[in-house]
Amino acid sequence: MSGLSRPGPVSIHLDFDPQRDGFSFGNRYTWTDGDLAILSKRLRPLSAVPVALAAAAGGRATGRTAGAAAALAAGAGLGTAGAGDGIVQAVARRWPTFGLCGGMALAAIERWPARDLPTSDLKADPLRALLRKRQERTLRASLPRFAFWWLRARASRGPDGWAEPLQAELDRVRESLASGRPALVGLVGDAPDPFALHQVVAFGIERSGPLDAVLQVYDPNAPGQTRTITTAPGGRPGHSAISTTIPTGLHGGRAHISTRPHHLAHLFVIDA
Repeated sequence: MSGLSRPGPVSIHLDFDPQRDGFSFGNRYTWTDGDLAILSKRLRPLSAVPVALAAAAGGRATGRTAGAAAALAAGAGLGTAGAGDGIVQAVARRWPTFGLCGGMALAAIERWPARDLPTSDLKADPLRALLRKRQERTLRASLPRFAFWWLRARASRGPDGWAEPLQAELDRVRESLASGRPALVGLVGDAPDPFALHQVVAFGIERSGPLDAVLQVYDPNAPGQTRTITTAPGGRPGHSAISTTIPTGLHGGRAHISTRPHHLAHLFVIDA
């Protein structure tokens, strides 16, 4: 912890009310062929990542590092050419419904503090195309970071996160709120499926130390509710602990964000 600065106490709360400034409908949509086609096309440059990783895994299975490296390069080329479309669509179809949490969070931020018509008065169906576009924007801005921290969480053998990266992100949340803008925040855990990650709106922060903070957030999965994320030093030097009132953990046989109830591995601000 010696490498961390010591910011003074901070208390910032924007006039963002999830009951008024969040959407009144939940983050639950049914797939259409059009959704899947647009998703795979928009994410084609990024779907090179799983294609390349899968190819590299095949190369590693042969026991030759050079073979894995060559497969990685070839897989990246195939991904940008569209070979990852099937991967994106196959993974997406594992759920009969899907979420647009990033699109809903970003749209809520963009509308705030509009008062002509509260965000909660808007209906889901007319907004679907807009929310999908905003979702694409947040993924383009964040997917490499989601992939990095998710892989790191999956590889970790303990429940703790990482202190210095977390402090840097808490600094960014504070700076965003101090400037008068809610922060779009990505949430990362060790769920087996990378599509189980999440995005929320942070509109308040109480911070008493480098890692000691409570964030107030709007969760698109919970219309009208204020949920919290609490950060603190971890059980090991250089690590952090993140708990949340967002219901992470196993639900219906699948893990949401994390395999551990009310636990997160990392969070980061998304510039979309």
